[in-house]
Amino acid sequence: MNSDESVSTTEEEGPDDRYHGFSLRSVCWGYRDIFEKAIEGLFDEGLIGPGNTKVSRDFFGLLKKADQSCFDHVLKEFLGAMNPRTRWIMELPGIFAEVTTLGRELAESTLCNGMFFFRILGEGGFGDSPKEVRALVNYVRWLRDVDEELTCGFMKGYRKLLERLSDNEIPLYINEGLKLFHRNRGHGIKFMEGATKSSENIIKGITRECRLDDMRGSLASILRALVGYEVEVSDLGKLDSDELIERGSSLVCMYKWVYLPFIMRHFRDVRKNRQWYLLMNIICAGMLSENSFCRIHGHPQYRTCRDLVGHDILTLNLFHLVEYTRVTNSIRQQWPGATRLIEFGIQTEFVEARPRAAANSVLQDCLCTNGGVSPVASIIRHIAGQSVNAFETASLLSDNVARDIDDACPGMRTELLQPVSFLPDFLYAGEVRSPPQNSLIANLKEKARQHRRKAAENDQEDAIIAPNLNRDLHDENNRENSVSGAPHAAFVYDEWCQTENDYYTDYCQLYEIAAPDVWQQSTLNGFDKEIKQVRQAFERLKPDIAKKEKRLPDGDCINTDVLVDYLVQRRIEPCPRVDFYEKPLINKRDFVVLILLDVSGSTGETIGKETILDIEKRAAVIFGEGLDSLGDNFAVCGFSGNGREKCEYFIYKDYSDSWNVHTISRLLTARTRSSTRIGVALRHSGYRMSALENRQRLIILITDGKPTDNDYDPNTRYAQYDVRKACEENRRREINTFAISTTENTRADMEIMFSRQRFVILPDLSQLPRILPQLYVRLTV
Repeated sequence: MNSDESVSTTEEEGPDDRYHGFSLRSVCWGYRDIFEKAIEGLFDEGLIGPGNTKVSRDFFGLLKKADQSCFDHVLKEFLGAMNPRTRWIMELPGIFAEVTTLGRELAESTLCNGMFFFRILGEGGFGDSPKEVRALVNYVRWLRDVDEELTCGFMKGYRKLLERLSDNEIPLYINEGLKLFHRNRGHGIKFMEGATKSSENIIKGITRECRLDDMRGSLASILRALVGYEVEVSDLGKLDSDELIERGSSLVCMYKWVYLPFIMRHFRDVRKNRQWYLLMNIICAGMLSENSFCRIHGHPQYRTCRDLVGHDILTLNLFHLVEYTRVTNSIRQQWPGATRLIEFGIQTEFVEARPRAAANSVLQDCLCTNGGVSPVASIIRHIAGQSVNAFETASLLSDNVARDIDDACPGMRTELLQPVSFLPDFLYAGEVRSPPQNSLIANLKEKARQHRRKAAENDQEDAIIAPNLNRDLHDENNRENSVSGAPHAAFVYDEWCQTENDYYTDYCQLYEIAAPDVWQQSTLNGFDKEIKQVRQAFERLKPDIAKKEKRLPDGDCINTDVLVDYLVQRRIEPCPRVDFYEKPLINKRDFVVLILLDVSGSTGETIGKETILDIEKRAAVIFGEGLDSLGDNFAVCGFSGNGREKCEYFIYKDYSDSWNVHTISRLLTARTRSSTRIGVALRHSGYRMSALENRQRLIILITDGKPTDNDYDPNTRYAQYDVRKACEENRRREINTFAISTTENTRADMEIMFSRQRFVILPDLSQLPRILPQLYVRLTV
């Protein structure tokens, strides 16, 4: 149908009755089809027409402004705003009249402002409820008296304000914007849009809210420190919001992921909101370290705890109560500093807001440490003391236990435990992109069986060792990410990314490992000749311990020979120079050096009859003999890497260790390991040396190849620039770095990593034992 036919049809149907006097002839011909389709669609849905006369009158009253001029653009935006997202407004005649009237007034003042008004309306920027839309209309009328461009800025940012501020808080925000507008018009408009840092600060100040983005880094660091591996802290909104809203859950923890609310507005005090984030984080760390259900949550076979214990309400409640009690008790014992946080959560969740479900009342009794304990809570505490993980808890929930609980508290069978805001929801059905390995599931089941078997053998009901003393996340059976033989505590370091020109914060975990004491007889056999040469060379470097500084104008004693010369000169000239005094001069070297050996897997390659690592160890032993004779304090360490979470740092000789046959034996136990992650090793070396008070501090790095690891991209020079940044960090601590490498590293790579030509490339690494002492002499004399 062309536009002329459309118009004639409309006129035949009686435009004054159906269209309330509006005619498509008034619309420019390019828009007539668009207007007609939009209008007919609204007629078909019953939003305009005989059943909604008031809205129809206002609707066509605005369309009558069409005059085949620029105002048609405004009306096109108006018809586009009446989309499925906003058509509910047409069912409310009063609000619809206010919106259309205000839009027309803005358009009559400035066409572009009217178009902007209806465009924002169509995008849902006015809110999703009558209250929010009517509030916006009032705010716009208020701000129009000040400046229409300021009004448009507010409309643009209104949707964000609805998500962050309450009804009473938005006027406070507007007043702050008006103050800024009167000082600086442009800044005031940007403030209303929510596009400045000051707008964010004002919102935080008004609400006292705490945001996950502000806490994410510290929360992840705490999890890494307590759990022993990296756990991602993410926004709870990324999960299935419908199910979470239905259950009222605010915390989900699955394997290596913790999901927290994006904004914490639990309290009007930002400090308390921060504490609440910290409480939730500590609880999740306890759940993971104590192998509760969170440790396996997300596995395809355990998407929810129903997959572990079944669908019976009583059993589900018991499982939650036992695990919550077991983990919180363990946290109190292992991390006493968190006790006050837990009490804060209990006070807020149970005392100030009384529990409604029977299971919640029992949980309050189980968690509280003061006051009497009900019989049901006593049973649950007893079971919690017997269990070591979620699988054993499930096995301990026998029919007899369920029957006793049901008799004592019938309400436990009829209603599920209501989610507690600081405890993770085990009933959320979810999967993770990297689920727990089947080996972890098998290990946890086996540990539960062994624990039950031990209890049966002891044949004592209370012989089970307390959970926190009998298990550790870093146990070899269930710790997947531990470093073999490494201490549980890790040093956490940043790593530099050249392309992003910024650090990856708390990116690498380094485990410090002391080499074992192994006695080896005749450890220096075959090194005698080279050791003798180095000792002789280094002996010549030793300063005179005490010598005299002569020809001084004053001092502690008089040099008689010079005094005689002075007396002779005095007969020749009246005032000869007085320089016959002298005093002792203590001359002592003040050097400390760290020999850092690359013990990566590539050092196992052979050169002649020796491996590269054997050459490194021989050079270190010979060099150590020379340093010992010279009196310079030194340490010998090694490094390797297997991903950023498994960096190893071996200590063969520490600064406080004597250089003797035992120390040499430890050095000779060095074995090839994994990859070559140099940057974190240099940072840790600098950290260890920074505690020393020596004026001259030097790291000598010996490596056979490029910095490599399993998470490096070999097509970039990411690792090289990280090494360079680590050297710069050490230099700011007045710690110098010198590198010795093979031709595996090009000169270009070495110049990136070690600026100022503080490196040497050896074509033949077998020459290292001879060259290393010579280099040291050049560097320190």
